[in-house]
Amino acid sequence: MKKIRIKWLLFLGILAQKSLLAQTVSLGMPFFDDGMRRAQLMGRVDSSASFMIRPVHPQRALKRGATWDRDTILYPSDTNTYGKYTHWADKKNQYRIELLPVYIHVRNNAHHPYGWADGSMVPSKGTQRYVSGGVFVRAKWLEAQFRPEVVKAQNLPFQNPPFRSRSIDFPERMGQGEYQETFAGQSYVKVNVGPITAGYSTENIWWGAGQKNAIIMSNNAPGFGHYTVNTNRPVKTRFGLVEAQMVGGKLRHSGFKYPLRYNGNWPPIAGDVVVDSAAPKFHSYFNGMTAVFQPKLLPGLSLGVTRIVQVSGEPSSAKDYIRILGLKANGEQTGGGGGLNRNQLVSLSFRYFFPKSHAELYGEMGREDWAWDFEDLMTRPLATTAWMAGFRKLQPMPGKDKWLQIMAEVTQIQAPMDNFMQPSSLVGYSFYMHGNGVGWTNRGQVLGAGIGPGSNMYTAGLTYLDGFKTYGLQLERVVYNEDLYYGSIDYLFLGGTNPFFKDISKHFVDWGFLLSHHRNYGKLFVGYNLHILRTYNFQWNYDPAGKQGDFRFPGINVWSLNLEVSALYRF
Repeated sequence: MKKIRIKWLLFLGILAQKSLLAQTVSLGMPFFDDGMRRAQLMGRVDSSASFMIRPVHPQRALKRGATWDRDTILYPSDTNTYGKYTHWADKKNQYRIELLPVYIHVRNNAHHPYGWADGSMVPSKGTQRYVSGGVFVRAKWLEAQFRPEVVKAQNLPFQNPPFRSRSIDFPERMGQGEYQETFAGQSYVKVNVGPITAGYSTENIWWGAGQKNAIIMSNNAPGFGHYTVNTNRPVKTRFGLVEAQMVGGKLRHSGFKYPLRYNGNWPPIAGDVVVDSAAPKFHSYFNGMTAVFQPKLLPGLSLGVTRIVQVSGEPSSAKDYIRILGLKANGEQTGGGGGLNRNQLVSLSFRYFFPKSHAELYGEMGREDWAWDFEDLMTRPLATTAWMAGFRKLQPMPGKDKWLQIMAEVTQIQAPMDNFMQPSSLVGYSFYMHGNGVGWTNRGQVLGAGIGPGSNMYTAGLTYLDGFKTYGLQLERVVYNEDLYYGSIDYLFLGGTNPFFKDISKHFVDWGFLLSHHRNYGKLFVGYNLHILRTYNFQWNYDPAGKQGDFRFPGINVWSLNLEVSALYRF
């Protein structure tokens, strides 16, 4: 309670100060979050921002005006006037108070949970609602934002999986009844001194250049409270531009528990996810660092490196966040401190931006466990790795402010063969999982790629852009937890209680066509998504009413429709 009072005193103290700065665009904001990056591809804003550390400051990183005021450079089609009654500032703009846009997101999943990179929203069948709004204050070199989030989900039942991954806090459903939670959301208190920002935040952050997924850090899970020191714009050096961020924070447990496998009966269905009253509020703390370098000799190229060190339990003091920086890649804490239950995640990433072609290439490769020695690195370079890669191209079309966007992205979290040679690999060793029992998660959701451990995703799409109007078609394929499939699901291969026959075709796969449209009605900006989903072998299971064929016994194969509507009102 004492820490909470201090944070609120800081926030209230800022209300009486003066400022010249403005806020970021929160991750996940429909159209506007990715709109800034598209504006760079279109050649409308500064080309030096890498977009590999987000959220960004439009005013500092892109050299634009106030975030939610009219900006015809970013959005030439915008003819609205904002803030006449909801933005307050003195004549010299030494301070500013403004109401933030109200954002509502409604999703309905017809058959089973689908969707990620959605912050505080949870995996859920049925209708789920998200609401966010708030106030922003800036004063001199201080700024604060209070933007809480409320999530409410029907959380309807669906068939449980036969197996669940061990060594990770990753329930496929948040309990047995309706889910409702309030989050601090995209809130922060920060100090800006030149190109450096420091403060405390519960915002979602994204490291890497991915559009659909990031290997180490994305907005898939709810935001977590963290201290941050970061650059707010690219810093010019003799050899090129540098951007960086270091954060330290605590990660929360989901508050649920569940059995890891079915009890031997047929059909194979594990027990329910239920509330765990004995679960700790926080399961671990971590220190994370990322840096992006743009070499002067190769304009447009951004090279990134990320390192996370996660330790079980809670820090005894703020110094613990710094101490874990000294952990060796292997072995115990530097200086003989020893005994810490910790894990390390590292990644290398890049983005190559081609201004004249209005295009970008990008990728990221992460490693969950560092090589034991040089020989191990040379003989097993892909062990414990995961990767993603993609591209995007914007093609000018006839007419004012009209473009065609072409994109594709691949994410591979499935373990390489070397992982299955590790001790105990056949019972669940995979990326994001660790012997700490909770893995790289917050509130039961993975902090990296939302598709989860052992899964792969392939996306390709076309989007026609006409100002604020967009019309999109995407094809998505998700293969779920192949590591679990190959390493644990014995009834498909070993017989046992299986009354059918050995069937190696039961991969759990979602194929989807996503039709999307975004437009504005004055100050109201609305996005629509229709997702036509074909599911094969849901939860790796046989169809109880099926009939055996020459190659396979039919799985649980279904069609379903998922609908999403998002609405953003700019005052």
